[in-house]
Order: sequence, then C-alpha cells, then structure tokens
Amino acid sequence: MKRTPVMLALILALSSGLTACGGSTDSETMSGDEDQITITLMHRYQKSNIGKSPEDTAVLDGLERFRKDYPDIEVIEEQLQNEDYSIKAQALAAADDMPDVFIVPGSWMTNFVNNEIVLPLDTELEKRPEWRDGYRPGTLDAGTRNGQVYGIPIAAGPTHLIYYNAELFAEAGYTEFPSSWDELMEAGGRLADKGINLFSYGDKSKGYAISSWISALTDRFTGPEWTESILAKGGAKFTDNGFVEAVTVMSDLASAGYLNKDLNSIDTETMVNYYFEGRSAAFVSGIWSAMNVVNNAPSHIKETTRVAVFPGVEGGLGHSLSSSGGAGVYYSINSKVEAGEKLDAMMTLLEYMTGATSAKLMAEVGGFPAYDPGTFDTSKLHPVALAAYEASAAAEATKIFDLWFDASIVEVINTEIQGVMAGSITPMDFAERTQRAYETYLNKP
Repeated sequence: MKRTPVMLALILALSSGLTACGGSTDSETMSGDEDQITITLMHRYQKSNIGKSPEDTAVLDGLERFRKDYPDIEVIEEQLQNEDYSIKAQALAAADDMPDVFIVPGSWMTNFVNNEIVLPLDTELEKRPEWRDGYRPGTLDAGTRNGQVYGIPIAAGPTHLIYYNAELFAEAGYTEFPSSWDELMEAGGRLADKGINLFSYGDKSKGYAISSWISALTDRFTGPEWTESILAKGGAKFTDNGFVEAVTVMSDLASAGYLNKDLNSIDTETMVNYYFEGRSAAFVSGIWSAMNVVNNAPSHIKETTRVAVFPGVEGGLGHSLSSSGGAGVYYSINSKVEAGEKLDAMMTLLEYMTGATSAKLMAEVGGFPAYDPGTFDTSKLHPVALAAYEASAAAEATKIFDLWFDASIVEVINTEIQGVMAGSITPMDFAERTQRAYETYLNKP
C-alpha cells in the first residue's frame, strides 16, 4: 500500500490498540461457514438518534431492511459518536486495518485515495445504472477523484440557510427577509435599537464561519468560477476583490454590533439557543438545524421561524439563490475487497442505506438526501422543515470550502477569521495570510 508522509506519521501515532471492526477484509467466512458472507461496517449513525436525526433514521432503517432481506449475510456493525469515529477511523487507516465499509468525510477523500485505502466503485455502479443515476447533481463530486467514484453520498443540502424570526423582522418593518444588503444592514440597526442582534454567531469550534458564511458569501461576489480557479491552480487569488469583499461583509456586521459580542467564544449550540431566547432575530446554519428548531425551539419561536438565504450583491457574479452545499459524507469500501459476491453484497447494502427507499424516508422526516427522493409525503413535516427542504431544493449548490480546499488553507481561514470578527485584523490582512498559505500549498513538490 502506497503511503504519504502524513499517513506514515499517523501510523506511528495512532496504530496501537485497535480492535472491533478493523482488519476483516481478508476473509469472507466466519466460524468455519465457508458460504457465509460477513461484512464489517463502521459508521457514526446512532440508534438513539432514530426519530430525531433524519440521516440516522434513514440509514439505520436501510440497514435493518438489508438484514431482513438478506438473513444469510452477517453485518458486524460498530456505531461511534462523531468525534470517536474521526479518531478511530484515521487510526485504523494509518494501520491499514479499515473495516469493509466505512464513512469518509469529503475532506478526507483525497488522502484516502492517494493512500489506496478506498476502492473505486465505477465498475460496480455501472452494473446498477438506475441507482447510480438517481443522485442529485453534484452530490457525487466530493467522493470523486481523477474521474473515479470512491464514495456513495448519504445526505446533501446547504450548509448555508438563514433561520429568522418573522415576527421580529415585521416589527422592524420587514414583511419578508431583506432582499438586499443595504436593507439587511438597515434591519440590523432597527433591531439593535430594540436590543436584539441581527444574527447570533458562534465560531468557538473554528469551522462554522467557513462552512456557513464564507463559502456562500464568496460565491455571491465571485461566482463559482473563482472557486474552480483556486482548486485548479488557475490563477485566482485569495487577495482578489470578491473574496475580500465577502469577508468585509462579515466584518461590517460584527463592527456594527449586529452580532453577539462573544461570537468567537460560543459554539453553534449556544448560538442557536440565543435565537431561541429571542436575543437574535436570525442565525445562519445548514439544513440540519431545521429539525433542531422543530424539536427544541420554544413554541412561539418555532411558529414564527422562516427560512431564507443571503441576499445577492449588486454587481456580484454569483446566483442570488446559491448556497454552499452538496454531500459532505460518503460510504466507501476498503480497497482490499476483491470483485465477487462479497463486493456485490456490499454495494447492495449501500443501496439499501442510501438509495431510493432510504432517501424518501429521510425526506419525510425532515432531511435532504443525496439521492433524489422524487415525490414524497410532506404532510408530517413541520412548516420549518418543509421550508428548509424547499429552500435547499431551489438553491444552486456551490462548493463548501472546507470540503474542497487543502487542510492547510482551511486551518488558516478557520483561525484568522476570528481575528477579523474580533476587529484585530482587517479583511485584507486575512486575505493576505490565506494567500500565503495557498502559495505554500502550490509550491509543495
């Protein structure tokens, strides 16, 4: 197995003491039964989240349907919490001991492909064209490298939606969410006069800003061509006007006092709670927050919550309804698995967990599946969940920077944006530091 220096370092640091789902791909047998197929599966979906999380509900339903329909195939499953999964999966990858089927975030995919950890799936997908062709446009992209598909997406949807209190905006003079940045800043001033923040914002974990704000705002100014040029090393720079202007919008909101002052020291959970408490008129998050509002907001907040996206910008090159989004997490298969009955069983398992039936269920309980569910029963969806789904379906998806940019660049953005929001550095300072990280990346051998 080919390994990069990064992977070798991981081996030294993490490879000891690993058990459970690792290292099962060398054999299709179990307990002496030469005809039985055994699949090891490691993921981060929890039975305790069934009925609460659309993804967990749909994926685990698919797994149970597979077990019922294929009782002779044993699936040895390990469920881990998100943070535990990240630690263990990277350790198992470093030790070359991954299970048969596992979750790969899109931001890991390049490393996993370069180190030959994951299996290209094109040949198997060609045998299943109806399933393959059912995924929404763009959702396979972050699981594809060099023209080959290495991951099957699960959920999709925007990382940028605005959940806003229509009653508070109406009191400020707006019957709908402001349609321009001038109107939005004016609304911020009117709300501030009442002691209410325009947005609650929480970037303690360093990642919220790039995912839910910077990716979407940059596209408003630059359009997708700038991002594609950055990725293709085609001449675009982080010091280009569009990127600087996008970050300036965020800086202006903070310096005007339209965001909570503790914006760098609270997490997104506290951020949403500020909205629930009426301390802010809106918050920016992904589609996953729709069910948080439905399940946890006080009734008066829930009933007045509506969904929007950032306004377009005058002279901007991006689509006014675009939103950073797409699939961010994928199921992949261990590269050691060879063609045959076991691989065929794994692909069938993935279709059960991510395909048409699971997609329809995910949509019906408030999620946005990567696979297009077609028409589905919306009668049980709360209006907030339905509005988030409809906004997601209408949005033109643009790339989520933290899924596509090199990790070294993402780290600089995540760190330095906090200085911008605190007022200690300017948007141009931020852009120049990001550009230096980009140039270092470009100059790597």
